[in-house]
Amino acid sequence: MSQLWNAFVAFLVWLSADPKAVDLEAPKAAAAVAAARASMLADTPAPPGPAPTACDCGATCVRGIWKPDGRIEQRCQCQCKRCEAERAKGSTACTTGTCQPAKR
Repeated sequence: MSQLWNAFVAFLVWLSADPKAVDLEAPKAAAAVAAARASMLADTPAPPGPAPTACDCGATCVRGIWKPDGRIEQRCQCQCKRCEAERAKGSTACTTGTCQPAKR
């Protein structure tokens, strides 16, 4: 009998609620949830990405430029001694990091 009485009272309360007030509660609840979630986040920076490998180009760069797909040129950023020596030779053809293939 108690459950029936609680359901009846809940139904009457629902009927007496102002529709505009009900419509305003959903955005307020969403904002409260967003604020609560933001307060739980750590204030530390994201962990660093994976460290670059010694030689991504497989020692195929020429004067600091390599072709990862065999066609489009990119600047070689490898840290191996061979690639550093090739970059020291220099190439001004590609300064942006992503270069177009040479036209024939």
